[in-house]
Formats: sequence, structure tokens, C-alpha cells
Amino acid sequence: MAIGKRDKDRLGAGAPQGSRGAHFRPAGNTDACGCAGEPTRGSAPVRRGGRRPLKRAAIVAVAVLAMCGAGGAVAWFGVQDNVLNTFTRGEIKPSIEEMFDKDRTVKTDVHVTNKGTAPAYMRAAVSIYWEDAAGNQLWDAPREGQDYSITWGDALTASTSERWIKGADGYYYWSVPVEAGSTTSNLIKSVEKHGDHGDKRLVVDIATQALQANLSAGEGFDAVWSASSGLAVGADGTLVQKTTN
Repeated sequence: MAIGKRDKDRLGAGAPQGSRGAHFRPAGNTDACGCAGEPTRGSAPVRRGGRRPLKRAAIVAVAVLAMCGAGGAVAWFGVQDNVLNTFTRGEIKPSIEEMFDKDRTVKTDVHVTNKGTAPAYMRAAVSIYWEDAAGNQLWDAPREGQDYSITWGDALTASTSERWIKGADGYYYWSVPVEAGSTTSNLIKSVEKHGDHGDKRLVVDIATQALQANLSAGEGFDAVWSASSGLAVGADGTLVQKTTN
């Protein structure tokens, strides 16, 4: 179909034709993807002869869409992960366990339980004394065999690896670590008061202490209790008498 002069003038002046492919924005603008446009005359790119580069326009349009699609893919694949871990230290908590008769004149089955969460070496101190009605400790000491009698637990004289050992500092040491929730054997089988001593009351005081056992050599027992007790941790974790050179 021949093009009339009026139509030629319109094309030469850059007037837009009908929709025949992608529409491009004016030079310097950006689209929603942030992509810059080509230089145009009016609203469509032109080249020699005033014809639009339709094939190129289609290729560039595809590229623009691909760039927009890539940006969307990055957004969709952005992920986040978070893990919260809370760590707590192990706990050692020695507890004296004992029984009394109904008149509270006989104490029996004295032993130590580890109510903590980590294995521990246990030691106990035994103090026997008089106190007055106000709870004050008296100077004169009760006499074993006359004022009271005491029967020590069998583990104090046992030759097995698990036993009570009296250290050089006067404390009684359980020879192996006590696991969480476990107990020692009886340190004292029974203590009984004899006679009437007026306002004086017999006191059998048991105090216990613990040290965490699952530590490196030279720490824990060796660093804190070894020098005073004369004991040391053996290769298998059992307490042994220290050798003297």
C-alpha cells in the first residue's frame, strides 16, 4: 500500500504509529525494574529512514523482563536461620541423710547423697560437743563410752575401693566420685546418748562438702584438698594416700 505525503511527513516528524511491539519509555526514565530506557524521538526509538527497530525492540524487551525476573528470584530465595542454645553449668549439692529414733536420742545411718547434676568428691566433718539450753557450745567435751557411744560404718574400715578414708586434716573422704543422684555408704551406723546431763544437750554435728570430680588432672581435688588431706586422685579416679619421698 502506497504511503501518501501526509503520512510520510507524520513518520518523518516522529509521530507514533499504531501498537506494533513493545512501547519504550522516553530517554533517561526508568521502569519498575529500575532499567534505563533508550534514546527516542517522541515516544518510540528511531533509526535511519524513520522505521522502528522492531526485532531489536523485542530482544531488549525480553532482556528487561529477564532482569526483572532475576531480581524477583533473588528476593524469593533470601532466607534466614537462627538457633538459640543456652548452656548451664553442672551443679554439685551434697546432702546429709540420717535417721533418728522416736525419742531423738539415737542417730543412725548417716551418709551423703549427691543431689546435684555432676559427679563430685565428698568429704564430711564430724563434731561432737555439748551445748546449753540457749544453743551455746560449752567448753567441756562429752566423753565417748560414758556420755555417748558411736558405731562407725563398715565402709570406714573396708579394704575395697569404695570406702571412707580419714584424711590428715580430720575430714572423712569418700574414696570415689559420687555420681549425680547416688549416695555413699554409711559414715556412721549409730550414735547414742547415755545418761541425764541436766540442761546440757549432746550435739553430733555432721558437715559435708563437695568438689566437682570431672576435671583435668591437677584441678579440683588435687588443687584444693590434696595438700591438707594427704590424699591424691589416682589414675582411675580413686583417692589414694600420697607417697612421701
